[in-house]
Order: sequence, then structure tokens, then C-alpha cells
Amino acid sequence: MKFNLKVYISLFLGIIFLSACTPSVVDISLYTTDVEVALEGEIVEVPVRASFTTYSDDDDGDLEKATIIAEKYLSPDSVFSQSTGDWGETLVIETTIPLGTLDNLNSYLESNTRIAVLLVEVDESGNWIDVTFRPIDFASALNSELSDINFMLGFELPAADTNFRVISDNKNEIAVYATAVFVSQKPYLYFEKILKKRDEAEIVFKGSSDSVYSEIYPFISIAPN
Repeated sequence: MKFNLKVYISLFLGIIFLSACTPSVVDISLYTTDVEVALEGEIVEVPVRASFTTYSDDDDGDLEKATIIAEKYLSPDSVFSQSTGDWGETLVIETTIPLGTLDNLNSYLESNTRIAVLLVEVDESGNWIDVTFRPIDFASALNSELSDINFMLGFELPAADTNFRVISDNKNEIAVYATAVFVSQKPYLYFEKILKKRDEAEIVFKGSSDSVYSEIYPFISIAPN
């Protein structure tokens, strides 16, 4: 019985630790014309909303300290909000991250500090444009600074849920494709949808340890239909 109790306590503490380091939800709103513009050489700042939940009271004000540190790594217009619930504290960050090709992102990040990017590249077939959500070196630096405040704090990706909200603002139809995802709470090994103008698709990538996206970065693909 003592052994089982120790196991349960370890699992519980593990859940608390992981939830503190990993965003519970990351929401990304992506317009299809922005992807095309980024492929042509521009950098587009894309809205992102990240939620963090800690299953304990923040009596020492660690989340406020974490907010001050995180501001250094995010866009200047980022908005932070904190609330208290029955099970602990929730911190919500509304910010933007850059969308662009590898070369343009590298140039942009020389003078702009961000923790993640949306990398745009044409796939090997030449027919699809891949958009990959990936952390960069600044994410590791943020994680290190937060851990110095409290070992229970940190920043690691992927999130438990990464939600891509893909919105078509093209005149012509656009195909959107993703692998091993959830759409409307239904699992898809391969998901594809044709979007007319003003149509959208919300695609959820699970980042749990038993998901492929705990090992690779979430990405979607789009192409003219």
C-alpha cells in the first residue's frame, strides 16, 4: 500500500510539473493569403494565444515574476492576464510570432526576440506549402530563466493542445491538409478539407507523450485546389 501511495504521489507531482512547464493550449490563427505573402519574402506577425495552468496557489507571486521575464522574449504588444480557479492559477498570454521562410526569419530574429516561429516552405513535391510551428533558441533561454525562479516553472513546447485555426481569404479554393490530428474532437490519421473564401478549419495537434507531436513539430499544409 505504501508503494502504491508513493507511485500516486509521484504521478501527481509529475502532472503538476509538466502542466507548469508546458502550455495547456496554444491557439494559432492563420490566414491563407498570409502564407502566400510569407512565401514571397515578407514576414507576417501571426496572432497566438497561450494558456498555462498551475494546479496550486501562487502565494509567492511567481507567475507575476514569470510575466516580467516573459515580456523580454515576446512581441512588445503582448497582453498577459491571470485568473484564479478552483484548481489553481491560469496565465493567458496573447502575443504574435513571425511567419516566414527560413532565411527571412533568421534575418528578422537578429533584431526581434521571439520564442517560436511559423516556418513556411514548399514541400518536396512542389505542390504543397508547409507551415511548421517550432520553438527557437529564445524558448530555451526563457525556460532557463523561469526555472531559476521556481523549478516548477518553465516553458517547453509542444503544448498539450496546439490549435491551428486556418482561415481562407483567397478568392480561389484552398486545400488544407494535416496528419494525426483532431477536428471537432474526432481523430484523423489524414485530414484534408477544401476551403472556399471565408471558410475555416480548426485542427488540433495533441502534444502528450504518446503523440507523434511530442517528437516532431506540428505542421499543416495548404495548396490551391
